[in-house]
Amino acid sequence: MEFAHNEINKHAKALLYHLFGFSEFSKEESDASMKELKEWLKVLNSQLKGKDFLVGDAYTMADLEVFMSLRAYFQLVFSEELRKNVFPDVSAWLAKLAVHPFMVESYGRTLLCKVPQKAPTIEFKKVAPKKKEEPKKEETTKAEKPAVADGDEEKSSKKKTNPLDLLPPPTLVLDDFKREFLNSKDKPAVLKDFWTKYNDKDYSLCWMKYEKLPSEGKILFRTKNSMGFFLQKLDGFRKYSFAAHGIYGPEGDYDIKGVWMWRGSEIPEEVIFIL
Repeated sequence: MEFAHNEINKHAKALLYHLFGFSEFSKEESDASMKELKEWLKVLNSQLKGKDFLVGDAYTMADLEVFMSLRAYFQLVFSEELRKNVFPDVSAWLAKLAVHPFMVESYGRTLLCKVPQKAPTIEFKKVAPKKKEEPKKEETTKAEKPAVADGDEEKSSKKKTNPLDLLPPPTLVLDDFKREFLNSKDKPAVLKDFWTKYNDKDYSLCWMKYEKLPSEGKILFRTKNSMGFFLQKLDGFRKYSFAAHGIYGPEGDYDIKGVWMWRGSEIPEEVIFIL
């Protein structure tokens, strides 16, 4: 565990941070960290030669700590050629641990990169501190507030009513269904009951696919950012919808797809606005 923290994690800043736009890329620092990290992985490779576990005859916290410390490097930095030629025993150990049911359930699939991911082009600019503005002198005359008719003032104080709130009460209460589905261990049973209450006049079921540009869908973290930005713009719409949305496809050809259910029989203006 000490090895994981002191000899692996310390290289994340030089080798990983720039891939997420957290810092500027420094070739000098990256090359130095990569060289040192490879030497330590050769040591780890010797330790794992002919073994299935780091220590003892079963997985321990040592395996978990080293796995989690190395996972991002194997997904984003270590090419397939490097893994096979420089530390094959470490690669075999990590690949075996990655498909363990507990690891898949806890952390999802671990996809190993074939070639190193390229950093996004980001310009880091220093922002000069704003000058403190002098307080404005109070004017001797104040503009009078324009007169507003009583009716107009009452209308402006009211929030705009969402057309979906004006629809007749549905047979299927969306909040109740969400709560039951997400908390139930027997989801097939919940879905079976769902179809007895579903009415296509109350809700619409739609399949959605993000139409990507030729340059999109190549890099996983960028694709995640695109999906996150799309869902962020629909955050205020969650009251009226329920969806399964994710990233699918092989490395380098990712697609963003989802199945949605929302109130009403038409495409709501919230969705049309971002399409």
